[in-house]
Amino acid sequence: MDLFFRKIVKDNGQALTVLATQINETVAADGGNGRLKQERAAVGQALADVQGMVGTLVGFLMSSQEERRNVYKVGLNTSRLLLSLVDLVVGWLLVRQAEVALGALDAGGLKPADEAFYTGKLAAARFYTQTVLPELTARRTVVETTNLDLMDIPEEAF
Repeated sequence: MDLFFRKIVKDNGQALTVLATQINETVAADGGNGRLKQERAAVGQALADVQGMVGTLVGFLMSSQEERRNVYKVGLNTSRLLLSLVDLVVGWLLVRQAEVALGALDAGGLKPADEAFYTGKLAAARFYTQTVLPELTARRTVVETTNLDLMDIPEEAF
């Protein structure tokens, strides 16, 4: 909740906007001569999903002025937002590292250990963008379809 209320809402999203701009620059770049196109697209989709989550949570917060209970929808999803933001940043950094790795591998003349290291960087970026980042789309759906059913269960049920 601290991330959403104090770092995003209170800041009017300024820090998040700076981060999104940097991520978009990586997504739009062509380092690696198109060989990181799928990885960049996955990061771009993850960014769109995180931005969608933030937009939905801001909508819940604003609507809580009319229906106070809607603030619970924010609370039910702030951990999901935090985890998604972490996954996005890790994916973005891995793609940036993969770009450096491709440059080093293309330049050649590497020691076997360095070649293995850079090859591992590429593999990590591909694995992460293929297997972790797609989860953010499902999380976004969960955020967007949040209801208050859990909040309506009587305390005795617990």
